[in-house]
Amino acid sequence: MSALIRMLRWAVLPPVPLLSHVVGLTAFVCVGCGGSSGGDGPPPTGGNGNGAVSAATSTIHVNPDSVTPRGVIAVTVVPRDAAGTKLGNALSVVLRLSGGTATGTLSAASYNAPDSSYQATFTASAAGSPLTLSATVSGTAIATSQRIAVGDPPAPPPAGTDVAFAINAAASYPISRFIYGGNFIDDPANYTGGVPPSEMTFNRMGGNRLSAWNWENNFSNAGADFNWQNDRYLSSSTSPGNAARQHAAPSFSRNQGFLATVPMLGYVAADDCGCNVGITDAARAVRLATHFRVSKSAKGSAFSLNPSTGDAFVYQDEFVNWMETTYPGRSTHPTAPLMYSLDNEPDIWYVTHREVLSDSLDNPNLQRRQTYTGFIDTTIAYARAIKAVAPNALIFGPAVATYTGVANLGRYPLPDPVYGTQQFYDVYLDKLRAAEATYGKRLIDVLDTHYYPAIGTRGGEITNDYATQDSATIWARVNGPRSLWDATFNEHSWVNNYLGEPIRLLPRLRAKIDAHYPGTKIAITEYYFGRGGDISGGVAQADVLGIFGREGVFAAAFWPIAGVYSPPYLGDGQKAYAYVFGAFRMFRNYDGNGGRFGDTGLPSTTTNHEMTSVYASRDDAGNVVVVAINKTQTTKIAHIVLAGSTPRTTAKVYTLTAGSASPSHKPDLPVTAGTTLDYTMPALSVTTLVFVP
Repeated sequence: MSALIRMLRWAVLPPVPLLSHVVGLTAFVCVGCGGSSGGDGPPPTGGNGNGAVSAATSTIHVNPDSVTPRGVIAVTVVPRDAAGTKLGNALSVVLRLSGGTATGTLSAASYNAPDSSYQATFTASAAGSPLTLSATVSGTAIATSQRIAVGDPPAPPPAGTDVAFAINAAASYPISRFIYGGNFIDDPANYTGGVPPSEMTFNRMGGNRLSAWNWENNFSNAGADFNWQNDRYLSSSTSPGNAARQHAAPSFSRNQGFLATVPMLGYVAADDCGCNVGITDAARAVRLATHFRVSKSAKGSAFSLNPSTGDAFVYQDEFVNWMETTYPGRSTHPTAPLMYSLDNEPDIWYVTHREVLSDSLDNPNLQRRQTYTGFIDTTIAYARAIKAVAPNALIFGPAVATYTGVANLGRYPLPDPVYGTQQFYDVYLDKLRAAEATYGKRLIDVLDTHYYPAIGTRGGEITNDYATQDSATIWARVNGPRSLWDATFNEHSWVNNYLGEPIRLLPRLRAKIDAHYPGTKIAITEYYFGRGGDISGGVAQADVLGIFGREGVFAAAFWPIAGVYSPPYLGDGQKAYAYVFGAFRMFRNYDGNGGRFGDTGLPSTTTNHEMTSVYASRDDAGNVVVVAINKTQTTKIAHIVLAGSTPRTTAKVYTLTAGSASPSHKPDLPVTAGTTLDYTMPALSVTTLVFVP
């Protein structure tokens, strides 16, 4: 990734006019972008249903589903007809609470036109047993209901301690093994010589290069990352599929899941000229005919493992067949499966891949941006082609780069020609849900979003490793992960300003899924919180891993964009990523002998989210494994209480501190009365505590 593309991530391209000095943001309605007609298509799904309310297809969801007294829960009801089409505003929505002893107040439901939904709030009054929230729409009771929990706030820390951690070993939730991943983690060259931990569990082969990758000969185009150049950067070999093979094979040998990217841009590189192929629109037709091949979703005839490179087309289902034949049974492997991603960051193709999507008439105000219909129709075509070859493989999409991708597929400031200002993710999920009904199978399994935090200080964003690393920047970095979940945290970025509330990315995505395509998994396949070679970067990385597990993320992959040449790294990739690697080991190999955070999470709370984070699990041996994080630059005493657990005698201690980027074993500590430990957390540290009987 180039510095230009990095700037175009979450920190630029706002969907509201906060950066009026940014040029070239006027959109061009690109008929045919993404491989389909961008201007024609069915009417929007919102507000156009003509049938009666369906109890089966209408939905109700809440976010969050658990609060303490005075907490607020957002309630959304989406009425649909039997065909799954959202209905309009001439409906009566009645909400009802039943069961349980918790108390609170429901507001009246009001119509939200952009989403064709009805929204209300529940304000908690007193804790008690969980309530059941149900809805009736124009006399039809929705088949599903939601559980609302109101719990007591955490007890304050005892005198002489700074924070209280409560671990509930009587309850649990599953943690996906695929959250401990990265991009190209088999290849130290992508980390400037840094060697990612072999204990990581998920390897993504992604990025801008893959959009124009020709699997038949491994030629690709660098796009905006490097001079619009066609070359053999992804593999020196011209053997079919070798660019994928050289990453997939080591992944499987280390029991890591592998995510292969399937290009959808429409054209792939035809040569390895090592030249700048150009980006002008005047020469576009000649350029595409000379330096590119047409990329299609389906071949429609017999596959070959050694396809002809002399014809005009490259078929992506033939690539999938090559992968499935080369790695038989891998699509259903329980711990190291082969999965597929539908391209990469389509919301910024008009910037990253102007060699294919040049500005119309070479006018920077006429950019070939994607339309909802064109891109989603292309998604459906490619997903159908993949599922026809690998029916049980998981497919990820759309892997957008920015929040404008979530909001409007990067079309700011113009609305979509068909869907107007409707949220892109809402339309995307709606149409894929409808496609499942049409084709009899789920086509997209995992909703994939890239996340580069916009939080920062006057000195720069936290992802800028060359910025001054003062106390304000460090505070922003170690608290930045709260925007993934915390409804009380306002990072004061343009994303906050656009939303008008805390970002809460993961609960926000879950709410969209619940409302528009229940059962879809969540992935974050690119992210970086800055200064991977400093303890603050390690603290943030550990916090992110804990959040991914607790919030139900299915897969996640770190992207290596550290400022490797910033002081004190000076080109040493091992130094520039040392603390990120250390954070992964605090979860995956804290003792150097395979000790790891378990796959069964235990609910955990802290009395101070600004100062600390805490995550707990049960490992295969039945030990309670706790990751305790101190975000401050002074020591803090944590009062840790285990509830619902068999008595524990000892806590084994492993730390990640400014003094060492690798987990360090410290003396064991006695557990009081089998349940309690007062532990002094080092300043800016991650501690893995293993509570044993």
